[in-house]
Amino acid sequence: MSELPCEEEEEDVLCLSRRALRSIPASVLHTTHLKSLYLEGNEISSLPERFFSRMSSLVWLDVRNNRLSGLPAAIGQHRCLKTLLLEGNPISALPPELGHVITLKALSLRKCPLVFPPQDVLDRGLPSILHYLRSSALTDESAAVEKLCLSELEQCEEDEPEILRFEELRRRMIQVEQAELGSAGDGGTRTPRADLISSCFIRLNIVSALDDVQRSPAV
Repeated sequence: MSELPCEEEEEDVLCLSRRALRSIPASVLHTTHLKSLYLEGNEISSLPERFFSRMSSLVWLDVRNNRLSGLPAAIGQHRCLKTLLLEGNPISALPPELGHVITLKALSLRKCPLVFPPQDVLDRGLPSILHYLRSSALTDESAAVEKLCLSELEQCEEDEPEILRFEELRRRMIQVEQAELGSAGDGGTRTPRADLISSCFIRLNIVSALDDVQRSPAV
């Protein structure tokens, strides 16, 4: 690919292409007004976590032919970036957060060994890529919530007596709920997800109540 022009002497354009850089210079992160940043042909292996939050005005970012293996998740909060050139980097996965960059109009991924998104999504172009990433982000968030709910007790296994008391209380509550449902008849169908979320909140409330009881002074 031919070189893109970067000889402009404008205040909001910075060209650092082919300077044998291994990291982003600290001075760049203080040049927050930049709109175009050229870093092609260096040896940069990662972008700082705060890169996109500091470079909030960036419209054009050229990091072709570096050694980037990924992008910071904070890129999803950027609201100006229109062109992102990643060609020739060993990136295997794009962050799901990239799907939230609603201003993005051009994305170069040639010679990147991507496995996420899959090739069939990449072949459909930028709109499909962003949609796929957004959907993946939502799925990951839901899975994280369920994992948190299901693993809360595992995180407190060192307090065995309290866990045993909680388990006993939970069994009793289930029995009471089943009895109430049986006497009231079919009052509506609950989904498994609703049961899961409900059990999470019940568990938190019970553990909190047990904590209160333990901390109360003896009468």
